[in-house]
Amino acid sequence: MSGEDCCDEFFESVVQAVGIKAFAAKLGLSARQVHRMIGGAQPNPLRRFCDILNACDAPQVEAILSCVCRQQGVYWVRSPETIEAAHLNAVKESAEAIVAITEGRSTSVAIREIREAISALVALEKILDGRDDRHDAGKAKMVTLRPKRKK
Repeated sequence: MSGEDCCDEFFESVVQAVGIKAFAAKLGLSARQVHRMIGGAQPNPLRRFCDILNACDAPQVEAILSCVCRQQGVYWVRSPETIEAAHLNAVKESAEAIVAITEGRSTSVAIREIREAISALVALEKILDGRDDRHDAGKAKMVTLRPKRKK
């Protein structure tokens, strides 16, 4: 399945799950506009989002996806190519977070460094736990990092 087919099918399934009228209302659109998007008469928002990502370089793509992930309470985690790369990245990012915290850098800088360290540690954990399939190496994933609820 091509990326465009995937975009269209996924968009349609999301709209159907929410309901066309409810989806349209949440986006400030008419139901007719949503039907036109599903039918391909006009581009749907998911396809436009993918087009935006395709128009950007890798650093901008990662920045956009990180922003979207933060809004949803998840973090952008890129799976390293090798376990050695995962080790090196986890140590580097953790050290940068420690430096940012101990030097008393601005809150936004410290938070960014902490998030990057968490992402690197999660990627390493996935490899060490064997949960990272080799065909997924180098691909990015979203990981929810919320505290576990006590029973």
